[in-house]
Amino acid sequence: MTVGTVGQALVELADRHRALYGGPAIDSKLETVIRAGSHTNLTEWDILHILRTSRAVFFDTHVEVVSGHHTATYLRFDSVARFPDLIGLIAGDMADWVRRTFHNHPVTGIVATSSAAERLAGGIAEQLRGTMPLRVTLTPYSCDTGRIGTDIAIGAVTDGERFLALNDVTTRGNCVSKLGTVITDHGGVLAGMMVFARRDSGQFPLMDELIARHPFYYATDLDMPQWEPAHCPLCRAEKPLLSWRDMPDL
Repeated sequence: MTVGTVGQALVELADRHRALYGGPAIDSKLETVIRAGSHTNLTEWDILHILRTSRAVFFDTHVEVVSGHHTATYLRFDSVARFPDLIGLIAGDMADWVRRTFHNHPVTGIVATSSAAERLAGGIAEQLRGTMPLRVTLTPYSCDTGRIGTDIAIGAVTDGERFLALNDVTTRGNCVSKLGTVITDHGGVLAGMMVFARRDSGQFPLMDELIARHPFYYATDLDMPQWEPAHCPLCRAEKPLLSWRDMPDL
């Protein structure tokens, strides 16, 4: 698409979704994609409230995500991160899971990306400050590529220390797995993994492997199927393709 065509598609997308979120139909649309996580005290209504308030989900679109896959339904977590009360709600539930899961074997800290996930990590640490003080360590994050780096401060993770790997959302499991490798490459112990949402729709085997291997928290399992570009039905229908970078804040 040309720049002008992309701009027009984005304007139409934003107008359509502002109307959708301003009316009663949004609840039924969100209900079709939301499934509660396995270890959360948040209900599906809580997740619906988070996504509706933040206007974070785009429907009936055509988006290329960071991995290069295409999807018709997209979650923009940066929209959630704009609301301190929503981040507090999620971080509080994550902190409760950490407290319940690791009360006999406390963790030292959290390794997260320097993206919107940083706000979740800080919120968890604040919630646990009085009972299980956690050190937050951040890896680099590129807003241009969506990729995370592996560099961390010298001494941020030392031999034998138990850390959690935290990301905001995961699709294939690659990024949260990479954060776990950062921990173990520096001599630490990967105690568990955390994300707000998994959106793999059962398509990517690594997610099931990670969940089977580690204590793994996710607040919601979102039904957002994705396709390789060569197999994308939206490409075949010639629906305009947008980039995850361009998705608007509603």
